[in-house]
Amino acid sequence: MANKITKIKAQKRKGRYNVYINQHYAFPISESVMIKYRVFKGMEVDEKLKQKLEHADNISKLYNRAIDYLANQLRTENEIRVKLKSITDDPDAIEMVVQHLKNEKLVDDRNYANSYVRTKMRINAFGPNKIIEQLKLKHIDENLIDEAIDNNYEHHQLIDNGVYQAERIFKKHQHDAFRKRIQKTKIGMVRKGFSYPQIDEIMTQIEFQPDDDHQRQLLNQKGQQIWHQNRGYDLSKRILKTKQKLYRRGFLMDDINSWIDRIVQN
Repeated sequence: MANKITKIKAQKRKGRYNVYINQHYAFPISESVMIKYRVFKGMEVDEKLKQKLEHADNISKLYNRAIDYLANQLRTENEIRVKLKSITDDPDAIEMVVQHLKNEKLVDDRNYANSYVRTKMRINAFGPNKIIEQLKLKHIDENLIDEAIDNNYEHHQLIDNGVYQAERIFKKHQHDAFRKRIQKTKIGMVRKGFSYPQIDEIMTQIEFQPDDDHQRQLLNQKGQQIWHQNRGYDLSKRILKTKQKLYRRGFLMDDINSWIDRIVQN
């Protein structure tokens, strides 16, 4: 007796069907596979065709899972592969789905890199190096990364972002001496993705000036703390250690010497 499809019944889930052979449930199938292989009631199904249909259905389900994963945001090819590996251990199925998605331009690392650069440049005001680092972590090809930076990160945007970051970081360290604030600002800008030559250019666009009254208040505040901490030393060593620590904190030596003279005289 030939094995024939005797019933095709729709599942509750849209686009999914149950196939019955000789009145018995045989396997599920998606609408896309059913159309592709022209599956119909009365069709004869041997074991080879059954396996082919089941394999095609597994590919279809895996593809739909990938589509769901792509629904809310762009994904890299690596992210798709990692997601699919969490669903199946069939490397051939994963490769077929990935290639299908790439052919349909649903997964496109070039497009992803361009979009990522524009977003991080405009919304986060990151420098180029930070964006490059993050894209490398996402396993984007370095040539695509360089291309995306060159095509999207214009020089005027780099200056604007750098000025924004520099002013923000400088303000954050208002309780430090002016020289230390500048130093911390530059270090912070490196972390935000700007190179030292870029930082030097950016800093020429900003006129950071010390507030003399504020600097004197800070020097007195920090100086009193350090002077007290060094109270166990003899006077000459106490002076030396206090000067060294205040200088490391970013205060100018002339200002430190003047402050020390006042403290010693009092």
